[in-house]
Amino acid sequence: MKLINQLNDPKTKAYAKHCFDEKSAEELRAATNETPDPEVLSTWGLTEGQYAEAVTTALGDLE
Repeated sequence: MKLINQLNDPKTKAYAKHCFDEKSAEELRAATNETPDPEVLSTWGLTEGQYAEAVTTALGDLE
């Protein structure tokens, strides 16, 4: 989790860790091309930008 540990925003970092632990690289690749689920944004308190950063960072660490 080298890239995730470099994130400064606590919410983005927490969601990135969740993605790293719970999602496959395939799922994360797909998520980078989709509009974020509003429920996920609400649950995690993320903006679309934070969501995108978390997903791409988790994907980077998985690959």
